[in-house]
Amino acid sequence: MISYFWLIGGMLVVYWFIQQRKQDERATALARQLCEQQQVQFLECARAGHKLQSINGKKRLRTLYLVDFSGDGESRYQAELWLKGLRLAAFELPPFRM
Repeated sequence: MISYFWLIGGMLVVYWFIQQRKQDERATALARQLCEQQQVQFLECARAGHKLQSINGKKRLRTLYLVDFSGDGESRYQAELWLKGLRLAAFELPPFRM
């Protein structure tokens, strides 16, 4: 009986890991696309954390990614990219020099 709990627990950990990898890949692809639209140079994208927020009265898990970019090729700026699951929730660019 206890071995079934370990098996189910292990399967949940593997599922969570696979979902995180999918979300990381999606965030990087979105960041590249959004940087291209804004005509800035994409540098890197990293997961900063998760936040449980109430959206329309329902608790939802949102993930924050920090996107590094350059507007002039010399300086480095950091934007915030929020995902709800695999969907884009928000993309916030700070003021930057071209």
